[in-house]
Amino acid sequence: MTTSYNICISESAKTTHNVFIVSGHVSKPVSNIDNMGAKSYSGIFEYQFNDAIVRYFENERYHVPDIQYHAILASKNMGLRERVEYANEITPDLYIEIHHDSAQADDIKKASQAGENSPLWNEMSGFSVHYSENNLFPEKSRIFANIFADEMLKDGFKPNIYHVDKEGMICVDREIGIYNRISPWGLYVLNNMKSPSVVIECGTIINPHEEILLSLDDTRIKIVNAINSAINRFFELK
Repeated sequence: MTTSYNICISESAKTTHNVFIVSGHVSKPVSNIDNMGAKSYSGIFEYQFNDAIVRYFENERYHVPDIQYHAILASKNMGLRERVEYANEITPDLYIEIHHDSAQADDIKKASQAGENSPLWNEMSGFSVHYSENNLFPEKSRIFANIFADEMLKDGFKPNIYHVDKEGMICVDREIGIYNRISPWGLYVLNNMKSPSVVIECGTIINPHEEILLSLDDTRIKIVNAINSAINRFFELK
């Protein structure tokens, strides 16, 4: 069932804010640092899942009042550096980049060989939110990350802690899946954006069960609504 997004805005929040919501990766490789993303369990490129989320924000039915949205699809083929430069020219109040997660090739292979009912898939599942202490606004970035994670948990989504357990990334809160992407796990976009910035991994598409859920309109609308609720709460704090 497709529903529009409606939210009650308090008087204190009635100030126009600029929010960039960007689809990670591109639909055609444009450089050695930006590609079409991971492949899902069934072989669909990640950018298609990312675009499916960002496309909602092109529709005013899914806009929070008094928020100016800048939705950039991967299918526009704006390379990583180009996206960052473009956003920095406008300097939004918040930058959100949408992704869908993967895992190490060896772990995916083991789980695939064990079959779709393998308990190994449970380790490679869930959403996560990434910010960086190297961003110009680390505190604000982490505040938004925490708010968004809270909204996802309310809707029954589970956090992904695979990257800390298997790869040693810095997870600042295992209970809600918040990662601090500093060296050696730094992300170009988080380090170079001149605005509070996060990367959202909406779920894990190499997991066959989660791929099915992440392909549903109902699931995508829940994620869109979680983003919008987090945006509203974030700007109410100012």
